[in-house]
Amino acid sequence: MTEPTSTQLNTSRGKLLILIGIAFVPIFVAFLAFQYFPDWRPTGTTNQGELIMPPVSAEAVSQELIGVGGWVLLQPVNGDCDEYCKQMLYLSRQVVTGLGKDSSRVSRVLTVPVDVREDLQRHLRDEHGDIKVVPAEMLPLNRVSRETPLLFLMDPNGNIMMYYSLEKAGKPMLKDLKHLLRHSNIG
Repeated sequence: MTEPTSTQLNTSRGKLLILIGIAFVPIFVAFLAFQYFPDWRPTGTTNQGELIMPPVSAEAVSQELIGVGGWVLLQPVNGDCDEYCKQMLYLSRQVVTGLGKDSSRVSRVLTVPVDVREDLQRHLRDEHGDIKVVPAEMLPLNRVSRETPLLFLMDPNGNIMMYYSLEKAGKPMLKDLKHLLRHSNIG
Protein backbone atom coordinates (compact mmCIF):
# COMPACT_ATOMS: atom_id res chain seq x y z
CA MET A 1 0.00 0.00 0.00
CA THR A 2 1.12 3.49 -0.71
CA GLU A 3 1.24 6.23 1.87
CA PRO A 4 -1.15 9.16 1.39
CA THR A 5 0.36 12.28 0.03
CA SER A 6 0.35 15.54 1.93
CA THR A 7 -2.39 16.86 -0.38
CA GLN A 8 -4.63 13.90 0.48
CA LEU A 9 -3.93 14.36 4.22
CA ASN A 10 -4.76 18.05 4.03
CA THR A 11 -8.01 17.26 2.17
CA SER A 12 -8.97 14.66 4.78
CA ARG A 13 -8.16 17.02 7.64
CA GLY A 14 -10.19 19.77 5.98
CA LYS A 15 -13.20 17.45 5.68
CA LEU A 16 -12.84 16.47 9.35
CA LEU A 17 -12.74 20.14 10.40
CA ILE A 18 -15.85 20.86 8.32
CA LEU A 19 -17.71 17.97 9.99
CA ILE A 20 -16.67 19.20 13.45
CA GLY A 21 -17.72 22.74 12.49
CA ILE A 22 -21.12 21.51 11.32
CA ALA A 23 -21.65 19.92 14.74
CA PHE A 24 -20.28 22.63 17.03
CA VAL A 25 -20.88 25.96 15.28
CA PRO A 26 -24.70 25.87 15.86
CA ILE A 27 -24.15 25.06 19.54
CA PHE A 28 -21.68 27.94 19.85
CA VAL A 29 -24.04 30.36 18.07
CA ALA A 30 -26.95 29.26 20.30
CA PHE A 31 -24.82 29.79 23.41
CA LEU A 32 -23.85 33.28 22.30
CA ALA A 33 -27.45 34.15 21.46
CA PHE A 34 -28.65 32.88 24.84
CA GLN A 35 -25.97 34.77 26.78
CA TYR A 36 -25.84 38.07 24.91
CA PHE A 37 -29.32 38.45 23.43
CA PRO A 38 -31.77 37.67 26.28
CA ASP A 39 -34.64 39.36 24.46
CA TRP A 40 -34.51 36.53 21.90
CA ARG A 41 -35.47 33.95 24.53
CA PRO A 42 -38.98 32.55 24.28
CA THR A 43 -41.32 34.06 26.86
CA GLY A 44 -44.49 32.08 26.33
CA THR A 45 -45.51 29.07 28.37
CA THR A 46 -48.09 26.40 27.81
CA ASN A 47 -49.31 26.18 31.40
CA GLN A 48 -52.67 27.66 32.31
CA GLY A 49 -51.90 28.23 35.98
CA GLU A 50 -49.65 30.90 37.44
CA LEU A 51 -46.18 29.74 38.50
CA ILE A 52 -45.09 30.70 41.99
CA MET A 53 -41.51 31.95 42.01
CA PRO A 54 -39.96 30.91 44.34
CA PRO A 55 -42.21 28.00 45.31
CA VAL A 56 -43.72 27.95 48.80
CA SER A 57 -42.54 25.11 51.01
CA ALA A 58 -45.28 22.80 52.30
CA GLU A 59 -43.59 22.92 55.73
CA ALA A 60 -44.26 26.67 55.92
CA VAL A 61 -47.98 26.00 55.52
CA SER A 62 -48.48 22.83 57.58
CA GLN A 63 -46.39 19.91 58.80
CA GLU A 64 -49.29 17.60 57.89
CA LEU A 65 -48.85 18.40 54.18
CA ILE A 66 -45.49 16.66 54.13
CA GLY A 67 -47.07 13.24 54.69
CA VAL A 68 -49.71 13.57 51.95
CA GLY A 69 -47.45 12.43 49.09
CA GLY A 70 -47.99 12.64 45.35
CA TRP A 71 -49.41 15.66 43.58
CA VAL A 72 -51.81 17.70 45.69
CA LEU A 73 -54.55 20.18 44.82
CA LEU A 74 -54.52 22.47 47.82
CA GLN A 75 -57.46 24.75 48.52
CA PRO A 76 -57.10 27.28 51.33
CA VAL A 77 -60.25 28.41 53.13
CA ASN A 78 -59.94 31.51 55.29
CA GLY A 79 -62.88 30.95 57.59
CA ASP A 80 -66.12 30.74 55.62
CA CYS A 81 -66.54 28.69 52.44
CA ASP A 82 -68.86 30.76 50.24
CA GLU A 83 -70.36 29.79 46.87
CA TYR A 84 -67.10 30.49 45.00
CA CYS A 85 -65.24 28.26 47.44
CA LYS A 86 -67.81 25.49 46.95
CA GLN A 87 -67.55 25.91 43.19
CA MET A 88 -63.75 25.51 43.44
CA LEU A 89 -64.24 22.35 45.52
CA TYR A 90 -66.56 21.02 42.84
CA LEU A 91 -64.12 21.85 40.02
CA SER A 92 -61.18 20.26 41.83
CA ARG A 93 -63.21 17.06 42.26
CA GLN A 94 -64.15 17.10 38.57
CA VAL A 95 -60.52 17.61 37.54
CA VAL A 96 -59.31 14.67 39.63
CA THR A 97 -62.11 12.51 38.21
CA GLY A 98 -61.21 13.69 34.69
CA LEU A 99 -57.66 12.39 35.09
CA GLY A 100 -58.99 8.85 34.73
CA LYS A 101 -56.32 6.24 35.48
CA ASP A 102 -53.99 8.94 36.86
CA SER A 103 -56.55 10.19 39.41
CA SER A 104 -54.86 8.15 42.14
CA ARG A 105 -51.71 10.26 41.69
CA VAL A 106 -53.50 13.46 42.75
CA SER A 107 -55.13 14.11 46.10
CA ARG A 108 -57.18 17.03 47.35
CA VAL A 109 -56.48 18.92 50.56
CA LEU A 110 -58.42 21.75 52.18
CA THR A 111 -56.35 23.99 54.44
CA VAL A 112 -58.09 25.92 57.18
CA PRO A 113 -56.66 28.32 59.78
CA VAL A 114 -58.82 26.99 62.63
CA ASP A 115 -61.39 24.28 63.21
CA VAL A 116 -63.78 23.67 60.34
CA ARG A 117 -67.23 25.18 60.75
CA GLU A 118 -70.10 22.74 61.11
CA ASP A 119 -71.83 23.69 57.83
CA LEU A 120 -68.55 23.23 55.93
CA GLN A 121 -67.96 19.88 57.66
CA ARG A 122 -71.42 18.75 56.58
CA HIS A 123 -70.83 19.91 52.99
CA LEU A 124 -67.47 18.14 52.84
CA ARG A 125 -68.91 14.94 54.31
CA ASP A 126 -71.87 14.94 51.90
CA GLU A 127 -70.17 16.09 48.69
CA HIS A 128 -66.39 15.67 49.04
CA GLY A 129 -65.62 12.58 51.09
CA ASP A 130 -62.18 12.17 49.53
CA ILE A 131 -60.84 15.56 50.64
CA LYS A 132 -58.43 15.81 53.56
CA VAL A 133 -58.77 18.80 55.91
CA VAL A 134 -55.53 20.16 57.35
CA PRO A 135 -55.07 23.00 59.85
CA ALA A 136 -52.55 25.39 58.32
CA GLU A 137 -50.73 28.70 58.53
CA MET A 138 -52.42 30.75 55.82
CA LEU A 139 -49.94 33.65 55.60
CA PRO A 140 -47.51 31.99 53.10
CA LEU A 141 -50.39 31.23 50.72
CA ASN A 142 -52.02 34.64 51.20
CA ARG A 143 -48.73 36.30 50.19
CA VAL A 144 -48.89 34.63 46.78
CA SER A 145 -52.13 36.27 45.69
CA ARG A 146 -54.95 38.20 47.29
CA GLU A 147 -57.38 36.81 44.75
CA THR A 148 -59.84 34.26 46.13
CA PRO A 149 -60.73 31.51 45.78
CA LEU A 150 -57.49 29.91 44.66
CA LEU A 151 -56.42 26.36 44.13
CA PHE A 152 -52.73 25.58 44.59
CA LEU A 153 -50.76 22.72 43.09
CA MET A 154 -48.14 21.03 45.25
CA ASP A 155 -45.59 18.69 43.71
CA PRO A 156 -44.53 15.39 45.33
CA ASN A 157 -41.40 17.09 46.74
CA GLY A 158 -43.49 19.42 48.92
CA ASN A 159 -43.21 22.56 46.77
CA ILE A 160 -46.36 24.60 46.27
CA MET A 161 -45.47 25.74 42.79
CA MET A 162 -48.56 26.86 40.87
CA TYR A 163 -51.98 28.34 41.51
CA TYR A 164 -55.25 28.61 39.65
CA SER A 165 -57.99 31.20 39.96
CA LEU A 166 -61.61 30.21 39.58
CA GLU A 167 -61.51 31.20 35.90
CA LYS A 168 -58.58 28.84 35.20
CA ALA A 169 -59.92 25.94 37.25
CA GLY A 170 -61.65 23.17 35.37
CA LYS A 171 -60.56 22.30 31.83
CA PRO A 172 -57.41 24.50 31.79
CA MET A 173 -56.27 22.96 35.07
CA LEU A 174 -57.07 19.47 33.82
CA LYS A 175 -54.94 20.11 30.75
CA ASP A 176 -52.01 21.21 32.93
CA LEU A 177 -52.31 18.23 35.24
CA LYS A 178 -52.49 15.74 32.39
CA HIS A 179 -49.35 17.29 30.91
CA LEU A 180 -47.54 17.24 34.27
CA LEU A 181 -48.48 13.66 35.07
CA ARG A 182 -47.53 12.46 31.59
CA HIS A 183 -44.03 13.92 31.91
CA SER A 184 -43.46 13.43 35.64
CA ASN A 185 -41.35 10.60 36.96
CA ILE A 186 -42.26 11.41 40.55
CA GLY A 187 -45.56 11.03 42.35
